[in-house]
Amino acid sequence: MFNAIEQFSQAHQHTIAAIGAISTSAAVVVSLVLIAQRTNRTRIKAHASVSFIDHVTLKGKPKPEYITVMIANLGLMPVVIPAFFHWKFPFKDVYWVVNPWDSVQHDPRVPDRQYPVEIRPRHSQTFFVTEMSTFKETTSDMFVRACLSRWSARFIKAIVVTDDAKIFKVKLDRSLRRELAATRRSTTKGKNERGALGLVR
Repeated sequence: MFNAIEQFSQAHQHTIAAIGAISTSAAVVVSLVLIAQRTNRTRIKAHASVSFIDHVTLKGKPKPEYITVMIANLGLMPVVIPAFFHWKFPFKDVYWVVNPWDSVQHDPRVPDRQYPVEIRPRHSQTFFVTEMSTFKETTSDMFVRACLSRWSARFIKAIVVTDDAKIFKVKLDRSLRRELAATRRSTTKGKNERGALGLVR
């Protein structure tokens, strides 16, 4: 049997060598395709938090607070950010879109920017999503409209959608989670009080 295999190998050594070369070339092609796909893949990291502006003109005055999102481009290609911020309701395929605060000149402390915004590879930018009082008002309305219970509202998430329709989760800072919890409690309390007065059916 081994003699037969040896004779076959000698008779077809060029064919076997060709097959080996083709297999090696195919492996190289697959590796190059995977590298190209990884290179072109959109990769970002997003982090939302409560931020405030400190300026000499605000000395002795309350510092304005905002919800901001820092987006870092971890990939090797530019990333384009449109009107990007969404709240994701728990246990529902429903999203609440937030128009960025800095897309319009609301106040002189926050410069407006033109969307969509391009972030270069290995760079990051900070976006102003909303002002704090507006955040509390719209978030409370969001909880009511979505009929979220106090328990289910704890699982609300935030996402960022890039211009190429890729979806990324946003890490919520502890400061922002506290504001969400406070708004959730006040919304639930107000709803219960109105219900006790017969104002909520």
